[in-house]
Amino acid sequence: MSDVQINEELLSEIGHSLELRVPNAQAIESVATMTSMHFDVDKKAAPFECIVDSATGVGKTYVMAGIIDYFAGLETPARNFLLLAPGRTIRDKSIKNFSRGHRKSLTEAMSSEPFVITADNFRSPATRKVMEDNGRTKLFVFTVQALTTKTGEGRATHEYQEWLGGSLFDWLGGLDDLVILADEHHCYRGPAFSKTISDLLPELVVGLTATPALKDDDLVVYRYPLARAIKDELVKTPVLVARKDDRNDDTTKLLDGVTLLRYKQRLAHARCDEEGIPRINPVMLVIAQDTAEADRFQKLLDSESFDNGAWIGRTLLVHSNLKGNDKEAALTALEDVEDPQSPVRIIISVGMLKEGWDVKNVYVIASMRASASSVLTEQTLGRGMRLPFGEYTGVEMLDTVEVLAHERYEALLAKRQALNEKFIDHVVLAEIRRTAEGNLVARKKIIDGGGEVIPAGGAPDRPTSDETSGATPQPGPADNGVGHTDPPTAGGIVDIEDLLGKAKDAADETESKPKKHYPILGRVDIAIPYTEKVASKAIVSLNQVHDDAPFTALGRALATEADNELRRTLLKPDERGRIRGVQAEANVEALSLDIPLDASRQGLLKAIMRVPSVRPEIGETRVAQRLADLVVEGMGPDAHKHLSAFGERAARRLASLVTDQLKAVASQDVVFSDEVRFQPLSKERVTTKEHLAGHSEPHSKSIAFDGWKKCLYEYAWFDTSPEYKAAQALDEAPNVVVWARLHINDLPITWTQEGREYNPDLVAVEEIDGERSSWLIETKMNKEAQATDVRAKARAAKTWANTVNNSGKVDGKWHYILLTEDDVNDAGLDWEQMKAFGTR
Repeated sequence: MSDVQINEELLSEIGHSLELRVPNAQAIESVATMTSMHFDVDKKAAPFECIVDSATGVGKTYVMAGIIDYFAGLETPARNFLLLAPGRTIRDKSIKNFSRGHRKSLTEAMSSEPFVITADNFRSPATRKVMEDNGRTKLFVFTVQALTTKTGEGRATHEYQEWLGGSLFDWLGGLDDLVILADEHHCYRGPAFSKTISDLLPELVVGLTATPALKDDDLVVYRYPLARAIKDELVKTPVLVARKDDRNDDTTKLLDGVTLLRYKQRLAHARCDEEGIPRINPVMLVIAQDTAEADRFQKLLDSESFDNGAWIGRTLLVHSNLKGNDKEAALTALEDVEDPQSPVRIIISVGMLKEGWDVKNVYVIASMRASASSVLTEQTLGRGMRLPFGEYTGVEMLDTVEVLAHERYEALLAKRQALNEKFIDHVVLAEIRRTAEGNLVARKKIIDGGGEVIPAGGAPDRPTSDETSGATPQPGPADNGVGHTDPPTAGGIVDIEDLLGKAKDAADETESKPKKHYPILGRVDIAIPYTEKVASKAIVSLNQVHDDAPFTALGRALATEADNELRRTLLKPDERGRIRGVQAEANVEALSLDIPLDASRQGLLKAIMRVPSVRPEIGETRVAQRLADLVVEGMGPDAHKHLSAFGERAARRLASLVTDQLKAVASQDVVFSDEVRFQPLSKERVTTKEHLAGHSEPHSKSIAFDGWKKCLYEYAWFDTSPEYKAAQALDEAPNVVVWARLHINDLPITWTQEGREYNPDLVAVEEIDGERSSWLIETKMNKEAQATDVRAKARAAKTWANTVNNSGKVDGKWHYILLTEDDVNDAGLDWEQMKAFGTR
């Protein structure tokens, strides 16, 4: 009996590169585990069919990307993946998700680099070439109708293609490594789909859905219910809103909705302005009973009589009666609703906004006729569950989605339990066990979800650390590791008047207290260097050589070899008459020229510059000189003698070392231009956070701390506890002259070829013996420190620092250091100790 075989290292790399949320990483691992159980342990035939049941808004697209990367990354890889969509909306969305260059594409983080093949491009010469390449990962994206029927959409896939020797459908059926990803799996279970699977003979079929059919429950290998997603703060908290009075007319309900929307917009804009990010515009989704009612609602909302005409030109009507150009214009506007320049604030729909419309800025859902039980389905509620800020903000109105119910408040309270029973309340995942016989097998594990979608009041309980099968849950923004917890977000059923009062107070308070901060007069300036990424992937740079140790080690080794005496060997016959070499009793001192050390250095420099991949540029020459100096330093005080005797050997070995170092540079790593410009850090800081005198209190994301002696600004605020403690250490360090917490775009460092940027946490300037040096400081939780993306960012930052240092335009030297939470905590607020513990 064979064991379950899982490539844990590959799973870890995928989790880091895609920055997977814990449940998404668990879903991929569960699919991999149960697939191995099917084939390796049970020795069953293909296909293996399973389902991932994950709450809307958690990230099923990331799960699909991870599954592709996993099976394409195995020792025996799969190269052909087929993504089935229930309709054109999801098909088109999926094509964008996996097409390089699109703003919502995941491919730049995928190691498999799938080539997307569709009904529109599979006949093109470029696609044909890719399909013939067995080493390329291919992702076919089709609607299920394109494969289950031979007419209409299915005609293209079933027509004979001479270059394939059959139809595309037949070609897919002949593959021995086909993996099918059935998105929104619940939409197309039936005889036609089953026959398609039978005819294609895939190795693996993975269905992805938030609402699997009951008859498919045995196929579920991973389940992450909505209640758990709310508890883990991975989606917004839904709040059912109703009136205690008898006012239930359309105008009142819509006015309630836009009033709440207006307060949420004020809060969202204040948050965005504070973080220096593009503004997020909250929108309201109005659900009408039919197209006639939808038309009537738009006419009302677009009139001067409604809210003094405040929403004229800000509505979007989307329903099945739209045809031709009107329909295309509406769909385009719908896709762009997240754009800060979009005028749309209210979307009126009947039934077109279900699966596939995945925006994050829906903050209010107005159910005009439907009962709460019909609105509270994951297909409808899910349109408003995604987090626009990527995580909980700690601002209640920005972490909730309000559903304006048709029923009165008391009626909703009476049916709360029945509403909760509509939702699955348990987690399913795969775990590996060792049997009594010593074999590793996979089994499904069921965990209590431990929460309700519509609680009686207050926030859902937070999960315990062992409820995710050993995986570390994503911390919420209030979880700072030092015992401080921000007020919980409320859910449940609330009265509209109470809610509007609460929202107004929150918006008024936020707008009344924004405080601006500027650099303190008299503090030392921090001159920030800026340089751009070199566009070409083919270029490497000596600045990408981050480790000095191999060069000083080479110098020591050469010094050991450079014995200035030649050993004499006598050639004598042995007892059998054979000539043998015998060491002479005396050695003869080598004759060597006394070459000046500067001339020898120049020889080493020329050897480096002759390496084929080294560019003859002034910045590269400066780096080459530094590397040559490291070798000389390693040789010690007699370097000039050693180089006089063995200069050619040293040059040859140094050139070989440089060649090896540049070969080790990752192809995706970035190179920066030698053109460096400087600008003092002087940007305005604006925040609505609570201002606290001093900085001895435990960390909280909601507080701006004062009392700094060396901070460039009077107040500073921090995302994490390690970042806060590192700042405290800098402020107390005797050699630190000035420091600052970096905000977005203060010092953006490009870390991917596609142009993704990140900003280090802190910058500090210290002075030792009259020489100044500057530090870029990045802090990470222990679990994040070895992540692929963190390592890539660190390499980019080191290359950036080397480029700046070798530009010839900077006084002193720039350094980069990565501090884990253990580095920070173990150092005990001692900056010198942190430098010793950190990774440079």
